[in-house]
Amino acid sequence: MLGYLLRRAGVTLALLALVSVIAFAVIKLMPGDYLTQYQMSLPAELLDSLREQYGLDQPPLIQYGRWVSGIVTALDFGYSFENQRPVLEVLFTSGDRLFWSLILLLAATITSFCVALPLAIYSATHPKGIGSMLTNGFSLLGISIPNFLTALLLLYVLVSVLQVGQLGLGVAGLFDPQYVDAPWSWEKLLNLLWHLWPAVLVISFANIAVLARYLRAQLLEVLSQPYIQVARSKGISERVVLWRHALRNALNPVLSLMGFWLPSMFESTLVAAVILQLPIVEGAFWQALGRGDQYVVLAGLIFFSVVLFVGNFISDILLAWSDPKIRYE
Repeated sequence: MLGYLLRRAGVTLALLALVSVIAFAVIKLMPGDYLTQYQMSLPAELLDSLREQYGLDQPPLIQYGRWVSGIVTALDFGYSFENQRPVLEVLFTSGDRLFWSLILLLAATITSFCVALPLAIYSATHPKGIGSMLTNGFSLLGISIPNFLTALLLLYVLVSVLQVGQLGLGVAGLFDPQYVDAPWSWEKLLNLLWHLWPAVLVISFANIAVLARYLRAQLLEVLSQPYIQVARSKGISERVVLWRHALRNALNPVLSLMGFWLPSMFESTLVAAVILQLPIVEGAFWQALGRGDQYVVLAGLIFFSVVLFVGNFISDILLAWSDPKIRYE
């Protein structure tokens, strides 16, 4: 296992280096830079001075070399042009952005499994019932509707239909203004939960649909296998057959998707952050992307790549845990 971990670490570092090269090249291929937006409002001499100050007048290879050198020697991902602060502070630590991103992802992940698992089990064990038809319809609906449309529809219902603003409740952000700097209390916690549930719903809606549909298909296939029929013929209760034999084997293909499912959660979180104005990592990344703040964008791309690699690694570990036949030697 140790050898496998070392090999995975080496491959991950090599892939991260490749990702950094591609990301930097793509950003440099885009027309203009951060200062292009100011070329109509600032004198040319000042723009030239700022480009020299920010190092934007240097060739791309030199800029890339300085950026990578800062990362390797001091874990310095550069400075944000827009905020005049270190990139890691702007992207992760300012306003506890990373903490709230992880809280949202954890809540959405738990919600997705807690809702999708019962739906899939009921649909697979009652394949011809009305519940199975409703589950299939919900799955198709969740897969078909884009995340941004789900967020906009939810925002419309809350603001225009239910008019929650007239009840003194906000929708955007993580807190209402009066609770942002207030000390923690039950009222502040309840306000946080009110602001969290729309974001969790937007993030998990499509994932619930995909998980329920995929897990249902896997369960139907496993339940038709001969060893399940043998277990039933031995008098083993249906509950034991389902939970100990069928579900564990049906989960293996689902766990193998974790490596791609985790980054897709970040994509949904980006949509929720933009539409619901959440102060999280994805929101800061989107703002930097719109402003051409290249080092913040680069750090964000590296971060999302790391999430992809970590997701694949967690998927491998979970597969080894759920299936004793899988070994990484």
